[in-house]
Amino acid sequence: MAAGRQTRVPPHSRNFFSPAKRRPRRFFPPVMENQKRAAGRPPHIPSATERRLVQMLASQGIPQAEICRVLDISEKTLRKAYRKQLDIGAAKVEAKLVGHLLRLASGNSDVALKAIQFTLKARFGWSPFAPPPSS
Repeated sequence: MAAGRQTRVPPHSRNFFSPAKRRPRRFFPPVMENQKRAAGRPPHIPSATERRLVQMLASQGIPQAEICRVLDISEKTLRKAYRKQLDIGAAKVEAKLVGHLLRLASGNSDVALKAIQFTLKARFGWSPFAPPPSS
């Protein structure tokens, strides 16, 4: 053999543990490299569109379980992330119902009498069985 020539070494005879030829080996897939990420699902970050949707659905009287199904989140997450929108929606439903009840109570039929009695019981704690106030 000539002095300046290198001979090719067959792959089965290479020394894999020599520092010059050693390459880092990947024992774990790349997914395992990000170990600093918190465990569990990522947090739900509500968007402005989702907030408007929750408020609109709550103001129509849609149950929270149905709203959760629309957004694909749990009821706990819905109450935690959208508390203000749920409260505003509930207030709108109540205002609509009270307005309708007062409109019914202003009539002259039996329905009006029942509406007045219900309003007095629910909103003002009135009872037909309570003794009259003493003067």
